[in-house]
Parts: sequence; C-alpha cells; structure tokens
Amino acid sequence: MPILVIFALVISLLAILFALQNASSIFINFLVWRFYGSLALILLLTLALGVIIGLLVTIPSILKRGWLSSRRKHQLSQLEEEYQGQAQDASSQKKRLELMQASQMQLLSALALTESKTGLLEHHSLSQVLTHILDKMKLQADAAGYRSVCLFVMDVEKAPDADAVNSSMIWPMIADRLQRHLSPRSWLHFDGKHRFYCVTLGMAIEAAADYGEFLSTVLDEPLNLVDGSELAVKLMIGGAMASNSRPVSSQQLLTEAEKTLEKSSLWGRSRFRLVEAGT
Repeated sequence: MPILVIFALVISLLAILFALQNASSIFINFLVWRFYGSLALILLLTLALGVIIGLLVTIPSILKRGWLSSRRKHQLSQLEEEYQGQAQDASSQKKRLELMQASQMQLLSALALTESKTGLLEHHSLSQVLTHILDKMKLQADAAGYRSVCLFVMDVEKAPDADAVNSSMIWPMIADRLQRHLSPRSWLHFDGKHRFYCVTLGMAIEAAADYGEFLSTVLDEPLNLVDGSELAVKLMIGGAMASNSRPVSSQQLLTEAEKTLEKSSLWGRSRFRLVEAGT
C-alpha cells in the first residue's frame, strides 16, 4: 500500500508539471462538437476518461473473481463442517469400540485367559486362536474380514526382565502404547517375558507390510517413568501372513513368523520383515 501511494503522488506531480508547461488553449473537434480549452486540461480529461473506461472493462472480471472466491469460501466452509462431523463420528465410534474391547477383555479376564502383568491375552491361547481363524477362513473364503491373517511377533529388547521389581510398571506401559496403535482388527498376546504376538485379520500383503513398518516405530519414543526418568527400549518385529490361496496350519504360521523375527534381529536395526507362509 505505501508504494501505491508514492506512485500516485509521483503521477500527480507529473500531471501538474505537464499542465503548467502546456497552459495554451486550442480548438478540439470531435464529430459535430467543437471545444475550446486548455491543452493540458483536455489531455488530462482524456487520460481520466481512458482510466475510467479501463476500470469499466475490468469490472466484470473483478466481479467474477469475487463471486468465485465467495463460492470457494462457502465450499471450504461446508467441507470443514463435514470434516468436523466425520471426526466427531470417528471419535464416538472409537470410544464405542474401546468400551467394547474393554468389556471383552474383562470377560476374558474373568475366564482366566489374560496375562496378569499386562492384562493381554495369554500366550498359550495363541495357537488355539490361530487355528480357529484359519478354520473360519476356509469356511468364509469370500468374507473380506477372513481373506487373510497376519501374525506379527514383536520382541522388546533393553527392557527389564519380566521378573524384575519394576517390571510391574514398565510392561503395562509398553502394552498400553502398543494397544493404542493397533488397528480395530488386531489383538495382542503376551508371553509373560519380553515377546508380544499381534494377530491381525483381513489385510492385503501391501497393507500388512505398511502396518508392520508402522508398528516397528511405536516404541521409538522413550517411555516416561513415574520418577521422571526415561527408558529407551528397542522393538524388533517379524511377520508371517496366511491367505485363502495358501492354507497353512497355526503352528506353521507361528514358526515362520518367529523365524522371520530371528532374521530381522540378525540384520541389526532393520525395521521389519514379512513373509507369506507356505511359500
């Protein structure tokens, strides 16, 4: 804005200088009209008329841009309202899902199927769960939720031993962080020592690979302990996937997932490795 004001002042000074230097009067003929006046005044009036005509020509495009801008603002406002509504629906659905999962875990705990330190499913029930899922996959081959099952074996390193005194505080923190990042079709088993088993249904091979990569980063941030200190842990993951096209047994799926974890551990800081069971 200051630059425009300075530019207008310069033009005004030049116009005044032009008027002072061209004060003589002349005759102007235009069609049937004849005018007599100052040359400078006539030229300045002509310039002003040109500016006005130019503004009139540009008014339609200015109005059009203003109308388009107003329309886009309205559309943006509608999209924001829709996004907020969908976010609220997703939040409410997430809360309902969490309540459902909590009630299911309470029922499993009442049936003595959960591990005492973390409240997760016991490791000894993993084989039975996998067998049940693989049988359901054979019976419901067309169902999207049973087109595949992935088993991610997650080994936590640099964490205290499960029998240590402070393990009662740290292992629930690790389990809670993993739980908060699971997909709705995933659940965890814990062996009571340092290994978690994540069972996930219905993913394609590409999505399962991305999901495993994501899970491998969940514990990258150190754990904040009650005393204010931080504990850095290391998570190694190996995975195996079974689909309807390649039927396998629960023991075969578990064995291949654990072998994949061992190979990932040999590669050092390698994030994640996934194989298709039975290939």
